[in-house]
Amino acid sequence: MARYLATARRYRWLLAAILTLVWCAGLGAAYVEYRSTFESTATVWVLRASPELAQTSPDDPNVTLAQTAASQQVDLLTQLFQTDSFVRDVVERASLGPVLAAATDESSYLDDVRKRFHVKALGTNVLTVSFAGRDPHIGPQMVNAALAVRAERVAAARVAATSALSALYQKDYEVAQAQAVDAQQQLRDWSASHPPPLSDVDQHLQAQLRLTLDLAQVRLADLKGRMDKAALGPALIEISGLEFQVVDAPREPTGPRGGSRSAISLAAVAFVAGLALCSLLVLAGTLLADPVVVPAEVDRPRRKPAVGEAEALRSRSA
Repeated sequence: MARYLATARRYRWLLAAILTLVWCAGLGAAYVEYRSTFESTATVWVLRASPELAQTSPDDPNVTLAQTAASQQVDLLTQLFQTDSFVRDVVERASLGPVLAAATDESSYLDDVRKRFHVKALGTNVLTVSFAGRDPHIGPQMVNAALAVRAERVAAARVAATSALSALYQKDYEVAQAQAVDAQQQLRDWSASHPPPLSDVDQHLQAQLRLTLDLAQVRLADLKGRMDKAALGPALIEISGLEFQVVDAPREPTGPRGGSRSAISLAAVAFVAGLALCSLLVLAGTLLADPVVVPAEVDRPRRKPAVGEAEALRSRSA
């Protein structure tokens, strides 16, 4: 350790210059990042749809209820932001289509836009969607565009799911309707072939046929109600707007905001990089100034010259 401290004292001015350059550059970049970042945020109130209006049964084991309404919507938006098509639609909706078309690398541009979006849950029913950029005017446009494209995607998925569920219910309804017609026809034929008075056995058979017809009609009514709920439920949710409400719309920031995290990251990287460079310089200077001696050479005993060799050396020196 003493050798390294001596090397550090020997190169103290060079180390001070390196630290000054690296740390000043990092602090300058952090300050520029902080002063040139403008963040716009929208606060959204979300609710889970009522079971009476949901398309699936609340007893369905595939329905996950462990997440809160806010965390569920945060996961949805986070997954949407991972797709290039969604980010591309957001950029085009925010009137940045020409900038995207002029970009030399579309994937890099979309990745940069994706990194500037942040979605966070504030509670069980509140979340925020924010965008941090260099232009204070583009932030509200990007947030509004993201919410609008999300609403379109959710509505399209809801329509597709409703259509598939309605088609399934329609098929079940046709089968149940055929069963009800058959049950009614069997009861009519049996009643025509068995005039009153009826025996106890005939009355029991007639009651069974009536019960079969009643069950078929009840199933028809149940399927009809499910079809109506599947068609009207999503429409009522969309019209009411209770599931996804923007409480605080995004506004243009009046000052820099949202760049503190990246600024701290830049300053921390510069601090660590300066210390690492100085450590490498001290290590290299120590090894070059004091080369490592092989232990075998240090511990090897010196051989005493023989008597003849000693006399020969004396004669040569004489």
